[in-house]
Amino acid sequence: MKKDADYLPLTKEESGRNSSIIIEYNGDISLPFSNKPDLVYADTKEEALAKQVDRYFGEYPYMTNVNNVIKLFENEEYATMFYVCFDKNNKKVEGFVACKFEIKIFNGKKQYALTTVSSSEARGQRREKFEDTLHRMIPLYDYLAEFSIVEGNRFFYGTTDSEKIKTLKIEGQSPTEVIEYTCLGKPEYFWYYENIISDKPSSEFEIEIDE
Repeated sequence: MKKDADYLPLTKEESGRNSSIIIEYNGDISLPFSNKPDLVYADTKEEALAKQVDRYFGEYPYMTNVNNVIKLFENEEYATMFYVCFDKNNKKVEGFVACKFEIKIFNGKKQYALTTVSSSEARGQRREKFEDTLHRMIPLYDYLAEFSIVEGNRFFYGTTDSEKIKTLKIEGQSPTEVIEYTCLGKPEYFWYYENIISDKPSSEFEIEIDE
């Protein structure tokens, strides 16, 4: 688990690996590896999180607390939620969680099963320069498409404390949305591209941002 809120994360299963990840984009954004969990359905997203606390959150069970939903995407098949969580036992840390659910209808009622999680913990320490983070993480952007609720979309996202994010252009395109929220009492920005349009792998994306 990364200990910095300025990040473009891996899913929890992959974040513990030491090997390098290489993704070649050929028009297919399916993951080169997929360790699908057993699906455990619940009436709500929050209940679905709680049912998988051991698998996905380990020593950070407070990260199942959905204290502030930053963005929610949902259709008939999937839901993806980005939220902030607080640790009531430690006011100096906050968590940021991205999670995806599969949706099924059982007996006429919508049910959610957690399938993918990425999490990060902010502690207020000095952070990497925003521009450096963007360039360092671009090879992983295509990997983040796992969080899209529309198959085939090249979705990716990130967080930063820099207002420069509002001037970001990747492949000449601005983020779909930039949402301001609070992290440890200070402004933070969640940004995402719902579907970047490009025929290049993300490692070759052109990034522009105001100095």
